[in-house]
Amino acid sequence: MTTARKRADDGIGLIEVVVAMLVLAILAIAMVPLLMQGLIQSKNNATIASATQFVDAELDAASALSACGSIASGTVSKTDSRGVSLTLTRTRGTCPTTYPGTVSYSVTAVRTDTGATLVTASTLIYLTGG
Repeated sequence: MTTARKRADDGIGLIEVVVAMLVLAILAIAMVPLLMQGLIQSKNNATIASATQFVDAELDAASALSACGSIASGTVSKTDSRGVSLTLTRTRGTCPTTYPGTVSYSVTAVRTDTGATLVTASTLIYLTGG
């Protein structure tokens, strides 16, 4: 006497497992460009954050001064923690003729290797003496 096999007892065959692995591999490969783009964007955001910190530090240092002549203009080079070189351009406006007064001051951070402007910030500095 022969025993009939039930279809529900067959389980998962080797072909089904291979097809499932192939589908998962295709999905994983489709995600690689998204992951790479995310890493690149994260790196760019870190550079912009460092540039913003450098610009903020320059503005704070200039704001702490009370004499217009002591506020520096010109360029200074900085390097962030990842080794990206930045050039900070500091621009002071015309000193006031009477005191107390204000002077405009702006700082721009440019990435040295690409020439891209990352951050620009301006402020008015209150001065108590010449």
